[in-house]
Amino acid sequence: MRNSFFVLLLCLFNAHLFAQAVTTIEGIAEAYVGEEVRVFVIDDYLSQLRTQVASTTVEKDSTFKVSFFNNETRKLRIEVGKNHLHIYTQPKGKYNLFVSNSSPYVDERASGVDVEFFFLDLDSTDINYKILMFEDYQLNFLERNYYHRSIKSINFVSKLDTFKIEVAKKYEADTSQFFKAYVKYSIAALDNLAFLGQRNEYEKYDFYIKHETVLYQNDRYMDYILHFYKLYEAQLPNEVNELFYKGVINSSPSIILNGLGGDYGLKNIRLRELIMIKMLSEVFYTDVYPQTNILAVLDSISTHAIFEEHKKIASNIKYRLLDLVPGTKMPVYSLMINGTRKFSSDYEGKHLYIQFISKDIKKSIDDLTLLRQLQQRYSTNIQFITILVSEEDDPLLKDPSAFIKEHKIAWDFSVILKNDPLLKKMNVSNFPHYLLVDAIGNVVSAPALSPRPNNDYETIENTFISIERYIRLMKQQH
Repeated sequence: MRNSFFVLLLCLFNAHLFAQAVTTIEGIAEAYVGEEVRVFVIDDYLSQLRTQVASTTVEKDSTFKVSFFNNETRKLRIEVGKNHLHIYTQPKGKYNLFVSNSSPYVDERASGVDVEFFFLDLDSTDINYKILMFEDYQLNFLERNYYHRSIKSINFVSKLDTFKIEVAKKYEADTSQFFKAYVKYSIAALDNLAFLGQRNEYEKYDFYIKHETVLYQNDRYMDYILHFYKLYEAQLPNEVNELFYKGVINSSPSIILNGLGGDYGLKNIRLRELIMIKMLSEVFYTDVYPQTNILAVLDSISTHAIFEEHKKIASNIKYRLLDLVPGTKMPVYSLMINGTRKFSSDYEGKHLYIQFISKDIKKSIDDLTLLRQLQQRYSTNIQFITILVSEEDDPLLKDPSAFIKEHKIAWDFSVILKNDPLLKKMNVSNFPHYLLVDAIGNVVSAPALSPRPNNDYETIENTFISIERYIRLMKQQH
C-alpha cells in the first residue's frame, strides 16, 4: 500500500513538472495550408544535429498549434512546409506567430529558406522580446560608431568601453541567465572586430571564458567559443601538441585530455573535454592523424566522457565525420527502378550522378532538361539516377511512366516518399540536390555541382569531362 502511495505521488509530481515546462507555439501560415509544421531542438552546436520534438499540420483556416515539453531556454528550428525559421523559447512560453511564405533577402519562389515571420502579442518579459530589443540597441551603437576609419583609430575602444558600461547598467536587474549570457557574448563578439587597441587572445580568455561554465544551449556563447578555439590544434605549444599527437596515435582520450591541460586556454576541464572533441573533428581530414584512431577516441569519449553532455556530442561528431564526405563509402541503399529493385552495388563499375528533385519546385523540373543533355553526352562512362520525392497520395508512386514520358527520362528513375530514410542517409533537405559517386562506391562530392551554373559559372559538366579524360588515359595505358 505504501509503495502504491509513493508511486502515485511520483506520478503527480512528474505530471506537475511536465505542466510547468510545456511550451506552446501557434500561429497563422496562410501560404502553407495542409503542410506540416515540425519543431526541432539543436542537439549540440558542434555537430549541428537536430531532434524533432513536435509536429502538427496547418489547418484549412491557416492556423496551427503545437505543444511540447521544454525545460530550458533555448533556440529552436521550426520547419513550415519546405521553409524554416528560428525562435527562442523558454519553459511555459506561449508564442503566436505569423509566418510569411518568403524572405526579403531571396527570390520569393525559393524553397528551403529562412523565411520572414512576426511575433503577435509578444510579452516584454519573453526572451525573444529581450533579444530583439538588445540586438536593435547594439546595431544602433555599431551604426553610429563603427565604420571604416574605426579600424585605424583608438577612438572606438573608448566608445566600446562606454557601451559595455551602459549595457551592464541597463540589464543589471534582469533575472534571465540565458539573456545575460547572450548579451555578454554578443559584446564579446564586438571585441573580435578589427580596431586599434582591441584585447589580445589571453585577455579575451581571462575576461570571457576562464571563469564561465559551459553553456551548451546558448547559441551566442557557443558561437564565441567555437570561434575562439577554431583550428586550435595548430595554436598549441609544442609540448602540448606532441601529447595531443601521442594520445591520438595511442587512441587514448586520457593522454589527450591530460596533455591539453598544459595549455593556458584549456585549464577548465569541462571546456577542455569539449574542445578536445572539436579538435579531433578538425584534424580528421588532415593527413597528419590516422582517421581510425580519431574514431576510436571519439568512440571512447561517447561512452566514458567525464561529463555526460560530451557523450552525446562525441557520438554526434562521429556520425558527422562518417557522413557523406569525399572518400567515404556511400551508405547501402535500394530503389525501385521500372518495377525492379536495384541496390547500390548494382551501380558500381562506373561513376554515378544522383539527382533528387521535387515536382513542386520549378528549378527541379528545369534541371531535368539539363540533365538529359548531360546523360546523352556522358552516359558511356557515367550512370544517372533521378529520385523524385513525393507525398503519400502521389499516383507516381505506383506508376511513374507518365512523368518519365513527359520529361523524356532515358535513365534510371525512382519515386520515394518525403519521409524515406534514404533522404536522411544522404543529407537531402533542399531540391534539387546532387551527389557524385565513383566507380567503387565512394563519395566524390556531396552535394555535387548541378547541371545549372553556380555563382562562379561552374557546372558538373567540367567534372564529367575530367572523368572521361581520365578513363581515356587509363585505356591508352592498357
